[in-house]
Amino acid sequence: MSVLPKGHRARYDGIEKFRLPVLKKGGKDVYVYFYVLDPESIVAGSPKLVRLRHRFNHIKSARERLLAARRFCEDVSAKLLSGWNPLVDSSGIVALRPFQQVLDEYCIYLEKAQQDGAIRRDSLTDYLSRVNILSAYNAQLAQPISYVYQIDRPFVQSFLDYVYIKRNAKPITRNNYLSWLRSLCSYMRSRGYLSSDPTEGIHRLRVGQKERKPLESSAMSQLRSYLQVHDPHYLLACMVHYYTLLRPKEMSYIRIGDISLREQTIFISGEYSKNHKDGKVTLPVVVIRQMIDLGVFNSPSNYYLFGSGFRPSAVRASEKIFRDRWQRVRKACGFPPSYKFYSLKDTGITDTIERAGLVVAKDQARHSNIAITSVYARAEQLRAQPELKDFEGQL
Repeated sequence: MSVLPKGHRARYDGIEKFRLPVLKKGGKDVYVYFYVLDPESIVAGSPKLVRLRHRFNHIKSARERLLAARRFCEDVSAKLLSGWNPLVDSSGIVALRPFQQVLDEYCIYLEKAQQDGAIRRDSLTDYLSRVNILSAYNAQLAQPISYVYQIDRPFVQSFLDYVYIKRNAKPITRNNYLSWLRSLCSYMRSRGYLSSDPTEGIHRLRVGQKERKPLESSAMSQLRSYLQVHDPHYLLACMVHYYTLLRPKEMSYIRIGDISLREQTIFISGEYSKNHKDGKVTLPVVVIRQMIDLGVFNSPSNYYLFGSGFRPSAVRASEKIFRDRWQRVRKACGFPPSYKFYSLKDTGITDTIERAGLVVAKDQARHSNIAITSVYARAEQLRAQPELKDFEGQL
């Protein structure tokens, strides 16, 4: 017995997608069968339907058994016509899109987002690199993913293990890949490629305390003495990092014209800043003196402050020069590995809090809120403000 036309079919781009359910009964035996497209056959290059059958013999009443079978037929028919396929955990034929094609579309989306200022250039570079690593990983598998519906939790977990173990990544790097994969899967879900998040239930690895530590006062004195003799131009870079709290990337984009001696400020373009906003930081006199001693302002205003050799140049140098030079300086001074170039910024924030308070340090560091700045404060700096102890207001 059939409740719908026997052999009713649907086709998609020449591929038969499904056949609507048919109800059969013979004595106590009542079952429904229907056909759906086998995703694995698509991968193999020879699309075919597979038959699925559902029995109702467990229902004792013959009448209830038949009614249940008919309701099943109606439900399955509606779902099939809406694009459902029980063999594909997704909604519709878009799940059969080639995996690499979806990644290519994602890259185009990222490039447009970067052009519109939604993401930074270095973020785009990072994401595109991860896409390439994911593609290369998939290609070397014994059974690589061909279609987007095949992305599941085991695949994601396996890729993260590959990043962490085979590529010898640190826990924080592996966690960053997980965050990126969640973003990628969100992109796919929003376009109907996936119906669930394959990263769900995958936890971040515990990250230990930062290896980076602020410099002690004795180390700061030693650093200044060493660089005054051996590399005064790099000393200026260290001073800018410590006093202005600028990041290495931001420092690499400073031009002579961005420095205002009258205002004692350095202008930072939102194009290069982490928060995407234009800003200014205060430039202490001690740093200005070092700039004057080195003849910085004899260079054209369009020159970058830190070019090759940390001297003004028409050609921008990579932000890596600050860290690369630090490695040699650290060894020459006998500093521990926990003293990194970025440690100067950490030390600068702590010392600024000591000298001028949390609010001033927050503004100089251009943090979005005071909670971020307070992370850098020493325990004794998070104390009651003496000025407020005897304060009597209007209430």
